Amino acid sequence: MLNKQRYETHLQDELMTRLKGFLLITTLLLSSLFGASTSAAPLNVIVNASVKENNLKLKDLRSIYTMKKNLWSNGDRISVFVLSDDSATHKEFCRNLLKVFPRQLESVWYRLVYSGTGEQPVSVSSEQEMIKLVSKTPGAIGYIRSENPHEETKIITIK
Repeated sequence: MLNKQRYETHLQDELMTRLKGFLLITTLLLSSLFGASTSAAPLNVIVNASVKENNLKLKDLRSIYTMKKNLWSNGDRISVFVLSDDSATHKEFCRNLLKVFPRQLESVWYRLVYSGTGEQPVSVSSEQEMIKLVSKTPGAIGYIRSENPHEETKIITIK
């Protein structure tokens, strides 16, 4: 009789453990699905209103952010702005738009600086600072998660 009770208790405990695991996995899956569909606004690449381009090829955007391309088509100097390395927007920009890991991009910048052949972009701490600096700097480029918030900047399309 005692063994039968132990066995039933063991089965109940095992069933509860499996049920908890199932509920945890289900909750995580649902939250990731709903989290992805209700995520923040899409990323937008913004430039100073003085920039003549309205769209860029992905390879040109990569060249700009790896500091290989430093002039716009009309000869104006490109000033590159980035959010801080720990910013979720910066990580998403690197991974989803540039298709590189943030550390890879950072290592390119460090090589340029330490070899004396280039400079790294200007790092800003917030999207508001990004908008402010891009709007005030002729030839500037940056990225934000919101729509075009300032008349001195414009959103460009990436092909």
